[in-house]
Amino acid sequence: MDGSPASAEGQGPSRLRCLDGGEAPPEIGADLGRLLTLPVEALTRFWQVLAPSLAERLAPETAQLLDAFCAAYRVDGDPLARAVKACRFVIREAARRDLSAAAFGEDVDRLCPGAPVIRELLLAGYEPARAQLRHDIVRAALADHGNLLLGVKWRVDAVQASEQGNRLGTPVAMLTLHYRDGAEMKRLTVQALPDMIGELKGICEAILG
Repeated sequence: MDGSPASAEGQGPSRLRCLDGGEAPPEIGADLGRLLTLPVEALTRFWQVLAPSLAERLAPETAQLLDAFCAAYRVDGDPLARAVKACRFVIREAARRDLSAAAFGEDVDRLCPGAPVIRELLLAGYEPARAQLRHDIVRAALADHGNLLLGVKWRVDAVQASEQGNRLGTPVAMLTLHYRDGAEMKRLTVQALPDMIGELKGICEAILG
């Protein structure tokens, strides 16, 4: 797929709905246009490197993924990194404002006029990306104001005997709650008898019902 990076040079500033009508940073359109320099094979798999790059905090593995992508498709790392950064910016801002796919596509067209390939490429993964980012936004908002439960691990043991008595044969659930306390990840393990597990089940059904 040939072509030079799309440019808004000579046109008025791009005012984007994902920025509440504000002007886009001047380099965003040109950096998005760098996608047009990627081989077709790389474009078809672009979301493999873009999706992990949308997170608030990038994992160390993300840079390794970009390096592997460049090696696999013989892509220059700098243009790819700039394109990914531009995509990350517009997608995250659009997700923050819960922009529809149609509205997001219009913003991309404003940034890259005459380059429908870029709009189609970004729209291909926009909806699931928006859903994940908004889920992360909710989690972050909750974590800012208290502990946030992130996961539960469990196993079932049996209490057979103790100094309190023999032949007890009572099942007991071990629940380890993983939660976020500010910037820290913590865990708490509790024991629960069958009647409490039944009560928890009823509470969950009431919440979800």
